Amino acid sequence: MLPSRPLVVGYPRTGFSLLINVLSELIGTRDDVRTITLRLLCDTAGVQIARRIEEVFRRRGLEQSLIYNPNFRHLVGGPKWLAEEDCGTARFRKYIGVRGDGDFTLITSHPREVLDYYEVIHSHVSPATWPVRFDTPDGLRFASIRHPVGTLISACFSLNALASEYIQRFVPPEQDNDFLRQRLALYKLSDLQFFEALLPPFKSYLEEFAEYEQHYHLMRWEDLITHPSETITRVAAALGQTLAPEQASAIWRKLDHVNLTGAHQHNLRRGHGIAEGWKDWVCNAHLDILRDHGLEQVARRYGYGDFPRLDESRYTPFQHRLGELVARGEVFRDYGDEDLFGFAFNKSNIDFSGFGFRQYPWRTHTRIERSSCRNEALVMEVSEVAEQACGQFNAAIEVWSRAARLGQIDVALAERLASVAAPLFDDAPSLDDFRVRMLSACGGAPATLAEPSSPVLLESRGTVNIIHFRGRYYALPQSAGPVDFGQPDLSGLPFLAIADSYPVIVSMLEKT
Repeated sequence: MLPSRPLVVGYPRTGFSLLINVLSELIGTRDDVRTITLRLLCDTAGVQIARRIEEVFRRRGLEQSLIYNPNFRHLVGGPKWLAEEDCGTARFRKYIGVRGDGDFTLITSHPREVLDYYEVIHSHVSPATWPVRFDTPDGLRFASIRHPVGTLISACFSLNALASEYIQRFVPPEQDNDFLRQRLALYKLSDLQFFEALLPPFKSYLEEFAEYEQHYHLMRWEDLITHPSETITRVAAALGQTLAPEQASAIWRKLDHVNLTGAHQHNLRRGHGIAEGWKDWVCNAHLDILRDHGLEQVARRYGYGDFPRLDESRYTPFQHRLGELVARGEVFRDYGDEDLFGFAFNKSNIDFSGFGFRQYPWRTHTRIERSSCRNEALVMEVSEVAEQACGQFNAAIEVWSRAARLGQIDVALAERLASVAAPLFDDAPSLDDFRVRMLSACGGAPATLAEPSSPVLLESRGTVNIIHFRGRYYALPQSAGPVDFGQPDLSGLPFLAIADSYPVIVSMLEKT
């Protein structure tokens, strides 16, 4: 029997991604048939669902205005959690924007087995739920934490994946710098209504975690930053592994201040990520607010001590400007690009009840959680196609789950999955390609398989075609004309990029 997957729970901006990646380095990658077939089914469904959403925009002539980061085109991409009323269900938040017209969040709901897509299962929420309602055993639950002030200031300077996608596509490279972040943060920190709206979800999480922290191995972000080898060695020990100092150092060299979130290229604030660096970006007025909300007690609980009283004569230029705005009761509005401001506005982990977003009820498989998009008909059409496609995927994953529980992942299952998942596909070649790959993953002998499927055009991005062929994804300029994918050696073809997954090929294209 395969060992259980580790679990990481942590609030955003607390070293969450770092801890996940440390654990991933320690445990390695699974290549069992259960994991391979689950990932194949999820990856394929993610492509098909994303295509349907894109088609809504294409029909309306808005494909160039769609802001849809590759991380969210992935079926299991985006923040994730267990449904409170049904812990057999996992939910995923996708962020979708329209240049010039706002954005919305789409929640999708799937059987919890899809969480096994990951080597390390992870979530930003519900630290009380996971030890009780999920099957991760004691010793494999981990949590990240960071100084409360550092967490909130990092959130104010962070750029979400929606904003990252917009910057990559529409902001000149020379303007993609820290001053861009500072202008957005000046709004968030000078608007005390916004700043205080960050506190209720954060405080609620911390209070919940305090009751269940004994169920987790806790990693402080600051410990990893200042003493990486020792901290990684302790994480390994919690897994039951003995790690030499040079092995821990080698792991840290891979992770030290690099982007760990794929197509979300702005998760890392370059040149920052310094223990107590928040002291250069916050004012005493904000620390007073945090004290009033009881967060100084949280800092003491986790070994950070009392909040300091900052010497205002030694404020940085940013702090001086921020302090003057707060003293005058003035909100900074000169944030430049209105689209970027809207996309960068915190989409979760905030009490957004006072900001005028529209909210919608749950359907069976999906929900439009909140929307600032002015084109409501567009949002409702996305809701419709996502609901239908997620229902079709959920029917297929239920077939896979029953077979996995019985240990019957075999060629017969591959055929059943191809039949049940058929409504997800718009064309026969794509369905045939999925069938062939699933048969192969389930152990079908080469003689059992059909002839290699034809290349499938997934989409066109400007003058570039994205083509799927034999399990790989190719970006090919349309100027190349007709291409024979049947030739034994494809190395001479003018591909712009080649990848093993759809989100990666899209990310590679957008970088160029």
